[in-house]
Amino acid sequence: SNRMAGRRRFYRRVGVIPINPPWKPCEEIMSLQSPVAAGVDGSNSASGVVNVLAEPEVLQQRLDPSTSSRWFSVVLDGRAMRTPLGQTLAVPSILLAWAIASEWDSQEDIIRPTQMPLMSLACTALDQTAANPELVAEQVLQYLHTDTVCYWADPSEDRVLHRLQRKYWGPIHEHCELLLGCKPALALGVREGLLMSRARAGKPSGLPHSSQILDGATSFVKGLDSWQLTALQSVTAASKSFLIGASVVSNGIPSESALKASRVEEEFQIENWGLVEGGHDYDRLNSSVQIRSAQILVSTMSLDFTFH
Repeated sequence: SNRMAGRRRFYRRVGVIPINPPWKPCEEIMSLQSPVAAGVDGSNSASGVVNVLAEPEVLQQRLDPSTSSRWFSVVLDGRAMRTPLGQTLAVPSILLAWAIASEWDSQEDIIRPTQMPLMSLACTALDQTAANPELVAEQVLQYLHTDTVCYWADPSEDRVLHRLQRKYWGPIHEHCELLLGCKPALALGVREGLLMSRARAGKPSGLPHSSQILDGATSFVKGLDSWQLTALQSVTAASKSFLIGASVVSNGIPSESALKASRVEEEFQIENWGLVEGGHDYDRLNSSVQIRSAQILVSTMSLDFTFH
């Protein structure tokens, strides 16, 4: 196999070069295969994996963040990286390009793709999200019906947990009310949560959000480019919350606040019952990596525009 994952580091120098955007050919550039697989272990086994590139005009429409006309690629010993589907790795931000380059430069003896979250997000945006944004949008919007930050503890049953939820989830609800045009539904206590989440006549199961919230969320997601949509998917999956994801992508809260909000209940349980090694600590790390890297992906676009 010529996959890079698990290979020893074979390059000496890591750099960044200007390059054409993905919808323009770069035949004169020497390139390298990506270590990031589209599916699991290099297969097509992951659900929803796209194996055909979008047409150039579609890529331009979905990938151009309209904040920069300059694109950059990461090079190893002068050879540009490629995505799993064979595109030249091109990002519209010199800051993001150098951040990805630093991931490559930090690899020591063995190349470990799991230690390169920004590389993975960039490849996902270029190959997967840009080719099928409708599927990604549908997946993230599903989280709104069972959104973690909409199930609060009843203060008469658990005053301490309710206070923590109000501290970390309250600002998210306030921001999303402005962002989406209406207050999200909120369930107080286990009993109310179960009752509110039941399937109703003509409506699916899940939180009874108003049509204004659902329309606002749909409109918000449709307005995102592939980079933002990829970041939204990463944060939403890590936190089990569309509202946290939307708050991060719209710069409503910093990544540190998003991380604390995503772990309110688990950290509360750890404080009361103790940490399970190999479980809770892994969850902490995974959440931190997914949320922080997604926030970096989004912020480097706007920072790069200011930088230039």
